[in-house]
Amino acid sequence: MAGKKSTIIGKAQKKIDGIELVTGRARFTADLRFPQMVYGYARRAGIPAGKIKRIDKEHALGIPGVLDVITASDLPGPNLIGILPPFDQPLLAEEEVRYAGESIALVVAETRDIAKRASLSIVAEIEPLEPVLTVDEALKPEARKIHPHGNITFSRKLIKGDVEKGFERADIVVENTYETSFQEHAYLETEAVCVVPHGDGRITVYASCQSPFHIRGHIAVNLNVPASRVKVIQAYTGGSFGGKDDVATEMGCLAAIAAIRLNRAVMIVHDREESIIGSNLRHASRIHYKTGATKEGKIIAREVKILLDGGAYASESPFVTMKTLIHAAGPYNIENVFVESTAVYTNKTYCGAFRGFGVPQVTFASESQMDELASELEMDPLELRLKNALKAGDATATGQVFRKSVGLVKTIQVIDGKRKHVQSKKLQDEERWLYGTGFSCLLQGISNGAEGIDVVGASVQVSQDGSVLVGVGLSDMGQGSRTVFAQVAAEVLGVSMERVTVKQVDTESVHDSGPTIASRSTTVGGMAVLKAAQEVKNSLVKMAALMFNTREEKVVLKDGFASLYEDDSARIPLDKVATAAYWNGFPLMNLAFSKAPDANYDHQTHQGDIYIAYNFGTHMMRIRIDRYTGKVEVLKHIAAHDLGKAINPQGVEGQVEGASLMGFGLAHLEEVLYDRGIIQNPNFADYAVPGIKERLPTETVIIEDYNPTGPFGAKGIGEPPVAGAAAAFANAVADATGIRFLRLPITREVILEALRGKQ
Repeated sequence: MAGKKSTIIGKAQKKIDGIELVTGRARFTADLRFPQMVYGYARRAGIPAGKIKRIDKEHALGIPGVLDVITASDLPGPNLIGILPPFDQPLLAEEEVRYAGESIALVVAETRDIAKRASLSIVAEIEPLEPVLTVDEALKPEARKIHPHGNITFSRKLIKGDVEKGFERADIVVENTYETSFQEHAYLETEAVCVVPHGDGRITVYASCQSPFHIRGHIAVNLNVPASRVKVIQAYTGGSFGGKDDVATEMGCLAAIAAIRLNRAVMIVHDREESIIGSNLRHASRIHYKTGATKEGKIIAREVKILLDGGAYASESPFVTMKTLIHAAGPYNIENVFVESTAVYTNKTYCGAFRGFGVPQVTFASESQMDELASELEMDPLELRLKNALKAGDATATGQVFRKSVGLVKTIQVIDGKRKHVQSKKLQDEERWLYGTGFSCLLQGISNGAEGIDVVGASVQVSQDGSVLVGVGLSDMGQGSRTVFAQVAAEVLGVSMERVTVKQVDTESVHDSGPTIASRSTTVGGMAVLKAAQEVKNSLVKMAALMFNTREEKVVLKDGFASLYEDDSARIPLDKVATAAYWNGFPLMNLAFSKAPDANYDHQTHQGDIYIAYNFGTHMMRIRIDRYTGKVEVLKHIAAHDLGKAINPQGVEGQVEGASLMGFGLAHLEEVLYDRGIIQNPNFADYAVPGIKERLPTETVIIEDYNPTGPFGAKGIGEPPVAGAAAAFANAVADATGIRFLRLPITREVILEALRGKQ
């Protein structure tokens, strides 16, 4: 794969579903209609903590058009959902509510408006409890236990070397505490699920989701039916970023129960307020860093203590805890490292998966401290990073050694070469504007790694007309993975992209491949497609060799033909070869699996092999700040990433631009505001997300340091730029203002207040 000249791989490709999306022909879940379809709407608790004494649904049931009101006592199964142990989240709160947006009942009515109005007429008698609203409160010995097992969701330590001895040898030590706020996913399409019963005990679920098989499993358990009776089809999904996992499962279970009770199709679509108050957020964090270095700038010790506010339920807090633990030391070769990461329960909306999985939080803190250390050393910030950058053969913070695909140095060098041009541009109106440049380096683990087993199944089938059908059990939420899978199959089988169809995920037609997380689709999913396509190719080559009366190694598939290596004019159309293979009993379909090696590490120190690869990157952001208003303008943003091999460079640019904008939002604009446990800005009028005017002037630089664990050498790119852009922005603001901001977001108001205080 490393040496073969590609015809499809590495070439810019339009998204295979792009026409449907831009013309409006793509049907999202909320676009679906079925005979006698009805609508569900949840009644929320409204307070962050309390004991449920009584739920009176009689008045709601008496409203014309209301068909059913479902409470916890009506559920046929265990009333339990959750991604990971301890599986502590109910479908509907039964005895206690733990956050204000928690569902306590579901109204089903002929129209959505009736269901929404009726939900307000449900009388919920809830005895308030004093809410536990901060990690500090939750960790006090006398704190009320939010869950019977206590207020710590998950906690782990990473130990490499001897950090105390490392600090004793250090010439310079810097330390500081950093904070990040909660962030909302803010996808354009809110969560939506529709369940259609078939009258024979089987149901079909249409969902805007990230993990169709998670939904199927939870619905089966909560209905007390075999999973084989539940079919989940992933409809076109308008963004997810980790957010449509837990909440889609909750909605799917409730809609399924209602559909079985009424024997009618049930649609649940969240409005924006429900989406924000009722589904998981990015973890807020408080992170203490201490870094020791020699006077020459070599980092010899790093100590990090991380506290994550996980909200009311576990969700994927254990995964995020692990991710922050492993990435906290940054992409640097440090001999002595100690990290402690802890997720804590509070009476706020639960936190879970969000693009980057905790890496943006620790990267902001880590890279802020790198700039602080550079300042103390009077050293150029890129020089400091280059001096400590991981290289092939170095040990990561977990002691893992990669011999290949460690392209961090290349990304730093590219940025170093470009910054002179960016910074040399003439500055205007320097009396009003403050100019600054920020840098950041990062690494992001590819595959599930320490977070779990990583297996993907993919099928490839060639029809007698030479067209190709690909099925992979991973969701495309807009990131373009179906296009990547089509490219891999087309390259292997020597056909054009137009001849390849990649199925939407359907739990009855693809293999369970786990959730679409951890930047694993291209790397692990792409390998499964490659393996399956290779087996089908072997059948076609074998048949073509018989037709040519030659040896198999003499045959090549390209441009829709089987031809001879030494004589390209000797060719047979692929449809003729496929038809002959069919009639001769050669298999034209294959189901193959790609399994990332299991993580192998010490569970006390977390030393060992964690991920199959890392994406390494360096970002630079040039900004100017209006000293009169605090307004920030990004003049230039350059993101250099080592992604092994760019399967679709156009798709890579889209991912880097989108993820970087999300990181900019985290760093500058976005913050979920709470008052006594109640979200105060559950809408896009008060919750600021980047719009078209904030689109970053991003230049994407692709570094290709071949990754032996990915298809054609590729590594994932979907998550890493979030962390890089957020950290670079924070350092750019510090460079421009001379003020080190220790908390994200660094909003216009925060900057202006700090500038006035400085003056």
